[in-house]
Amino acid sequence: MDVLSTALRGPSPHSARAERDRELRLDVVAIAAGDQQAMARLYDRTNRIVFALVVRLVPDRDLAEEVLLDVYMQVWQRAASFDGTRGEVATWLLTIARSRALDRRRSREAQTRRTEEWDEHLNERLPDCACGCDPVEARAAQERCRSVRDAIAQLPPTQRHMVELAFLAELSHSQIAERTGEPLGTVKTRIRLGMMKLRELLATWEELG
Repeated sequence: MDVLSTALRGPSPHSARAERDRELRLDVVAIAAGDQQAMARLYDRTNRIVFALVVRLVPDRDLAEEVLLDVYMQVWQRAASFDGTRGEVATWLLTIARSRALDRRRSREAQTRRTEEWDEHLNERLPDCACGCDPVEARAAQERCRSVRDAIAQLPPTQRHMVELAFLAELSHSQIAERTGEPLGTVKTRIRLGMMKLRELLATWEELG
């Protein structure tokens, strides 16, 4: 069965909902053939309901907007995989949206946990500022701690993750490669680039300070 006939096999009742789904199916077929205008039509017709679901799962509006773009990028890339016998186009879109939103939420939660772990790690490594030390030294230590945290947050995600594994989890380069499935050379390069970027950021902030 070809893409056209598979995509167009939808509900038979002549209702407003059925007619809308028929139009969306035609858009999906056209998108599968590379029609950018059909992609724009599908987006205009469906982005509100998709975004309404995404923003419930990912309350951060900026992040939700990124997920929305991810959804339609996946539609553009995989329109030919739509199976009209399994449900309406809207249901297909919402399924994609839910999956992308949950993936992004899990990723954000994991990032938050890593940041909290870094905070604890830095608090252990940096001077204890609450133990009666000189107020000037205490403030300097707090500033250093905040600078390091801010610098870590500025790293690209792949570099930040490698640096975290190396210095928070205290894994060797070989252990990191084994855990992440990345080539050893890639691990070493990302850690080196991450540390260079950290030094650059910290040096810049010290100059500004």
